[in-house]
Amino acid sequence: VMDGSSQASSLLEAACASSSITYSSPLLAMQCRSNIDQRPMSMRRLTTLTRQVRPLSTLQALPTMAARTPSKPWRLSSSVVVLAPYKSVPDNYLTDKSSSKPLFDYKVCCVKRGAKSSFMPDTIVFPGGAVELADQELGQALLGGDGLESTLKCAAAREAFEESGVELFSKPLNEPLEVQKAWRKKVHKDATHFKELCQTYGITPSNDMHFWCSFVTPDMEHDKMKRGGFDARFWVYCATAEQVKHAAADDHETVDLLWLTPAEALAAVDKGTISMVPPQWYILNELNRACPSMASVRAYASSEERRLSRDYPIKPYPTAVPSEDQFGFLERKGMPADQEVAKGVFSLCYPGDEKHPVFPGRAGSRHRMVMLGKFGGRLKYELQVVQDGQIPLKEAIPNWYSLAELK
Repeated sequence: VMDGSSQASSLLEAACASSSITYSSPLLAMQCRSNIDQRPMSMRRLTTLTRQVRPLSTLQALPTMAARTPSKPWRLSSSVVVLAPYKSVPDNYLTDKSSSKPLFDYKVCCVKRGAKSSFMPDTIVFPGGAVELADQELGQALLGGDGLESTLKCAAAREAFEESGVELFSKPLNEPLEVQKAWRKKVHKDATHFKELCQTYGITPSNDMHFWCSFVTPDMEHDKMKRGGFDARFWVYCATAEQVKHAAADDHETVDLLWLTPAEALAAVDKGTISMVPPQWYILNELNRACPSMASVRAYASSEERRLSRDYPIKPYPTAVPSEDQFGFLERKGMPADQEVAKGVFSLCYPGDEKHPVFPGRAGSRHRMVMLGKFGGRLKYELQVVQDGQIPLKEAIPNWYSLAELK
């Protein structure tokens, strides 16, 4: 439902109108728990009902924190993975020049957060951020609907413009760099100015974004954050050279902007040159494996093989890593078999994994990220996937999720 289909808004409305509907995917169920009310726009709020989590005593062999009642709701955010034609964007210190013919015909927009940033400091991310009430209002005004999809697309386009200068609009601004920078600062200061920008130039946020996946901040990180973690929705967008010609960091939320192929980004993470958190690595790893060209993205985004990562919210849960698997990870990474280093290998399971408490797969199924390091530092990653094709997955724990109010 969140894959860019033109039917998304009508499906959302129909689902919200019925209390007995059978949801086609957990993401649809999650957004249908949202109450997009019918009050005047100035009073509207997008909320999700807070649900309680089943006591741990009813579960068998699951992580301790899997069934703990969340202390605060998650915040909705929207990010976009911008792909641009390979030759339309500049090289940088991470560009792989070992081959005369690139493996991809595109590069991905990667922005670096500042070392003093309150959220993911000194980390490579995709442009994006928290969804605001102004995004809901703009979605209705410019994209023609109250649905969550239009709200999220507006937020992604706004954040991309603020943080990177990428213009994900129905047509380019065709303005000099300094004029564009002035608008970026204005929108950053007050999100409601994004509507003014669109009206001034007769543009709308692009509707041609492909929904990719949803990551929900794990409980242990969620609790550490003063305002709580995020339910982060990720989109992929294939941009033109014109849309990225003014791309640059904003020197506020982002301090650097790098155009990298998926392979270049993954190699830099593995070498410890850059820091990246699991959602970004996971998405780049999938692009690296399945999308060598921009032309392949549209069909792959909505393909059957993506149902697990696309239709099920990825809320990671910690799972034990046997010592032999810890040493195996070090060996595959070309590292010495050091016992103390091996103790730093840990794992988070994703939906479809046999150990996932909310959306468990059958015995022997694997969908987990194995990592070495600490969050906030340089991490090494390995994705383990062994699936038996069991879709849909049954929601084993109801009432595990709550979403904060849009303000």
